[in-house]
Amino acid sequence: MALSLPSIEFRGRKLDSSISFLILFCGLFLSIAMPLLMHRDPGPDAMTLWTSYARSDNCNFWNPFSPDRSSYECSAYLLRPTGINLDNAWAYGMLCNLFLTSIPIFIFRRIPLTIFLTLCLWGVVRSFFLDNLTKEIIVSVAVIAILFFSFSKRYRAGFFLSALFYGVLIRPYWILFSLVWVGVCVMKKRVSRFSFFVMLFMFYLVIATAIQLLVGYSVSSIRASNNEQRTLGEEGSKSLIVSWLSGGDFVSQAVDSMSIFFRLSFPVELILLSGLGQIIFVVLMMMTSLLIFKMMTASHFKGSFIEPKVKELIAIPLSFLLVQGLFEPDFGSFARHFSMVVPVLFLGLGLQLRARKPEPVESRVLN
Repeated sequence: MALSLPSIEFRGRKLDSSISFLILFCGLFLSIAMPLLMHRDPGPDAMTLWTSYARSDNCNFWNPFSPDRSSYECSAYLLRPTGINLDNAWAYGMLCNLFLTSIPIFIFRRIPLTIFLTLCLWGVVRSFFLDNLTKEIIVSVAVIAILFFSFSKRYRAGFFLSALFYGVLIRPYWILFSLVWVGVCVMKKRVSRFSFFVMLFMFYLVIATAIQLLVGYSVSSIRASNNEQRTLGEEGSKSLIVSWLSGGDFVSQAVDSMSIFFRLSFPVELILLSGLGQIIFVVLMMMTSLLIFKMMTASHFKGSFIEPKVKELIAIPLSFLLVQGLFEPDFGSFARHFSMVVPVLFLGLGLQLRARKPEPVESRVLN
């Protein structure tokens, strides 16, 4: 598949090539260079990871569910040999953000201005989480691998192996994420606007039951434990996700997780928790959630049939959002984690719009 610089489309009309190039260059530059314009000192998360460099040999890679295992030590084990430190981490983060933002852009032939601006705003959000030493540098590499695999016919194996590898090494919930994605892909042909909500409830009911029977903990108690750690420990948070429904039965846990899924998809309460400065992220997340919902529950988009590959790629951020509804402790962490995965959505949109046949001029005139 040949890649070339796309043109900008506004209201169905292709803009002049010079204007398109200017918009593409400015949008891409601002989305990845924000740390240079608004540099921040290393926060508690970066300092914790940096101090873990000295203890990185203690990481037990192949026992991801061990209670003594530290994701910081395992992250440090991977980052330390690369030479990444507190002083140069911003450069590595900017490079990762460049790939995450630009790869989906080049899949388009003509990219609608609204989609381009949404993609660039996600790059801005992501830049604030990649401007210091962070575990997100590692997950960025995993997602970049997923993006490159998406250009081939082996995109399923590429995603599953990347997610499984990252889950074993750093974050075990990525293993569940990859399994959920398999389930969503199997059910993608049966997802309608009505069945989506039924399947959503059944998914959380099955997961709540399985976790209770296999692990002996309820989903609500796992989140409550994470909240207590972030309230009392080093990762203090002002945007904790507190359960609205605390019940011991499976149905209550499923309904509570389902409500958190929608609270993450439409995080209006974040404005109440952290102020009006979060309104851009709130609007951005709402637009993205509606776009995912529309693509997964429809058979056509922009006049063209949605191919199975497109739906399976868009199922990646949807599956991640489903898992976040189970375990995510606060909105700040959610923004950081989801911003790393969302580029796959735009690559799927690019493949969908790339297959769209241009509308004849005569047709536009008649309509």
